[in-house]
Amino acid sequence: MTDGRLTVAVLGAGVVGRTLARGWARAGHAVLLGTRDPDSGRIRAVLDELGGGVVAAAHENAARRADVVVITVPGDQVPDLLAGLGDALVDRPVIDASNRMGASEPSAVGAIRAAGATPYRAYNSVGVEQMAEPAFGGVPSDLLYAGPSSFSAVVEGLIRDTGFRPVHAGDDDGAYAAVDALGRVWIQLVFRAGYGRRLGFRILTAEDD
Repeated sequence: MTDGRLTVAVLGAGVVGRTLARGWARAGHAVLLGTRDPDSGRIRAVLDELGGGVVAAAHENAARRADVVVITVPGDQVPDLLAGLGDALVDRPVIDASNRMGASEPSAVGAIRAAGATPYRAYNSVGVEQMAEPAFGGVPSDLLYAGPSSFSAVVEGLIRDTGFRPVHAGDDDGAYAAVDALGRVWIQLVFRAGYGRRLGFRILTAEDD
C-alpha cells in the first residue's frame, strides 16, 4: 500500500464484482479480479469492459497479492471458495459482500474469521444499481458496515471511493446482525413494497440539525 493506493482482490467476476472493481479502479486502486479461469474468453471480455486498472487472477493468487480482499461470489459458493484459498486470507482484512438468501446466517463472517482474516460486513444491503450510482440528488447514500477498528480506516476509504458515506455499525455480533438486518429491509422494500431496486438509506442524527 503506497499513498493510499491499495491492491484490492475482488473475488467474483459477476455483476457485483465487476461494479465494485470498476469503482475502485477509477479511484486509482490496483484491482485483481479473482476468478476460476482468468484466461477464459469471458474474463478477457470483462477486462475489456472494465478498462485499465483491473487484471484477472485465480482466486488464491489474487487473495495472496492483495491488501484487502472482497468476496462477491453468490453466498452458496462461498464455502467452496474459502476452502480453495488455503491460508491466503491470514492477517488480511476481508469484506464479505455475499448473501446466502434464506439462510439463518446470511454472511460468511464466521468462516472468514476461522480462516485467520479480519472480517468486515459491507455492500450486502444495497443493490448493484446503487453500487453504480450511490448518490441521490448529489447526496451520497449511506453504507452500513460492521467490523473491528483495526482496518476500519481502510474499509471506510474503500467505501468512500465507491461513492457511499460509510457508517460504522460496530464490531460485536449485534453489529454484523444489524447490517444483515438492513439487507432484509432492502429486500422487503424493493421486492415486496415495490420501491424499485435503486433504493438507498441515509442515517440522520442530531448533528444533522
